[in-house]
Amino acid sequence: MKLFPNLRKALLMATVLTAAAACSSGPVVQDYPVTANATEEVTNLENNVKTAQANQVDVLSPKNFQEANEALMDAKKMQSKGKDTDKVLHEIAVGNAYLANANAVADVARSNIEDVIAARQAAVTAGAPSYFGKEMKKADEDFKDVTKDIEKNKLSSATKERADLQKKYLELELKAIKEKNLGESRNTISLAKKEKAEKFAPRTLAIAEKSYTDTEAYITANRHNTIAIEARAAETKQAAMHALNINRTAKGTNKTSSEETALAMEKERQRVAAKESQLSSVKGELDATQNALEGSVDTNVALMSAQQKLEAEQKKLEAEKAFNEKYEAARKEFASNEAEVYKQGDALLIRLKGMEFPSAKATIQPKNKELLSKVQKVMEDFGASNVIVEGHTDSVGGKQVNDRLSQNRAEAVKNYLQTNGGGMSEESSKIEAVGYGYQKPLATNKTASGRAQNRRVDIIIKPEGAPASETTRQ
Repeated sequence: MKLFPNLRKALLMATVLTAAAACSSGPVVQDYPVTANATEEVTNLENNVKTAQANQVDVLSPKNFQEANEALMDAKKMQSKGKDTDKVLHEIAVGNAYLANANAVADVARSNIEDVIAARQAAVTAGAPSYFGKEMKKADEDFKDVTKDIEKNKLSSATKERADLQKKYLELELKAIKEKNLGESRNTISLAKKEKAEKFAPRTLAIAEKSYTDTEAYITANRHNTIAIEARAAETKQAAMHALNINRTAKGTNKTSSEETALAMEKERQRVAAKESQLSSVKGELDATQNALEGSVDTNVALMSAQQKLEAEQKKLEAEKAFNEKYEAARKEFASNEAEVYKQGDALLIRLKGMEFPSAKATIQPKNKELLSKVQKVMEDFGASNVIVEGHTDSVGGKQVNDRLSQNRAEAVKNYLQTNGGGMSEESSKIEAVGYGYQKPLATNKTASGRAQNRRVDIIIKPEGAPASETTRQ
């Protein structure tokens, strides 16, 4: 009599499950002959256990798999302690028997909860165990409850729980994909907010947040479109870093248009790069037409004039580029709590946030020497030709007292820079100390935090070769 395929499959499942249930007290163990090589058999069982685990047998038939793995561990322990070979081989045989049961039950589980198994594998592949270990562990515990029932030939439990389990794993897969592609951007945006980007760079922050939201929505609708997700995630990461960098550049200035200032600085860097490319193109055209114009005096004169203009423009561009590079290096020299650095025309301003004096005194403290050493390094890197040390105070006390205190503090910093290096000791006239008292506040003097901002020392550095015009100061 010929059986239909579905009936044959059902009978096979019933046979496997009945056999597994009947062996609940222990499977039928087939011992090895005494001539068997215990070391080889331990290795074979260990490899088979690893293969089964890779095929999810540890969750599809947890009890049988656990027994097989424990038998393997016992065999290895016996072997390391020099136990009799027949005892080691018996433990290996026990492990093989349980592993055979585990593989058989796993086959039945795959036939009944194939969609759940696929969803779990997708979650594992997406990295859910790494990103969301506790949630994955909880889902696996629920999964094992179902597969334990399958081991006991209770298929009704699998039928009831499969939809809920599949949903849990699919949700974990989606969360893992989002975390992998957007986790860094989310943290960067959070850091920008923590650093008050909503105040100092609101528009740039809004662009980054919208990019994040759009990419997250795209992942929700297209979780397996890996190439498009990675491209969008890269754009979001760039937008998040842009918001953080613009915010850090914009902070610390007392202008209401601080974000515009930061964006303008970035635009200037882009303009310099574009100009460099343009000059390269112009030079190529100039070289190409030079041969054609040779022999004509008038055109040769015009050509020489154009060449001189080009060289002057290139020199100016190189100076701008060098200044921008040194400016970026100077910004990286200081920690956020030490100083803020930004450009003022053709000069550099270093606002020493970490410079502290004893109350009503102008004494350089040992803890500030490292900060001033960094200032000296920046002066050397810039080849400073003129340096102005500005002292500023809050409004507590009279004008005469604060003017004198700010001047004395500026003089103290000037003297330290001259005495301890910074490339300025030979020509001390290049460093000027100016005390402004409370004439140039950065914030209100009505609050403690505002007064703390106003008590400061600013270092203005004009690089060598810069125009001699007075620097515009904030």
